[in-house]
Amino acid sequence: MTNLIPKEKRIDELIRFGAPKLFLENIGNVTELEFRVENTDGAYFYLPKILDYKIIRNQNIIPIFSCGESFYVFTFNKHTERIIHFELENDAIYTDYGNNWNVLLMDIMIQYFEDKIDNGIENNDFKRVGEKIGFHKAEKLFKLLDIPIEEYNTKYDQKEKWRIEIAKELEIL
Repeated sequence: MTNLIPKEKRIDELIRFGAPKLFLENIGNVTELEFRVENTDGAYFYLPKILDYKIIRNQNIIPIFSCGESFYVFTFNKHTERIIHFELENDAIYTDYGNNWNVLLMDIMIQYFEDKIDNGIENNDFKRVGEKIGFHKAEKLFKLLDIPIEEYNTKYDQKEKWRIEIAKELEIL
């Protein structure tokens, strides 16, 4: 049976599974991540309607945050524990983080960097956003991302491979 953990138990349950408390407290409250890391109101509205999705069937589900019609949730049962990202209209997992909260935070920071790349972003601003979500490797991540545009584009062509290399360089994978 699929079970949606009630909103009032959400933070305690996520902390029990290793979620950084600072990150949870700041979901929906970091201006720089507006529309990327939003509160779970949408998840609690829509998830009860899709509990028959095969990707969450027979799981306990705890919404982490929403991003438009995308949801990041923690799922668990007696056999598995994992953070997954999926969209409302698609019964497929886009990203499976296992139970690695740091890789999830890294991806949030990479998205933030990509959102700001055209207008430029400073290391101090990037580091400050990392601090707001409890990602203490933001400064090192910024140095790995802040490379000449030609090199960035080449690496971006193999984004998943590059993402794994970055996570290993940050010693979070």
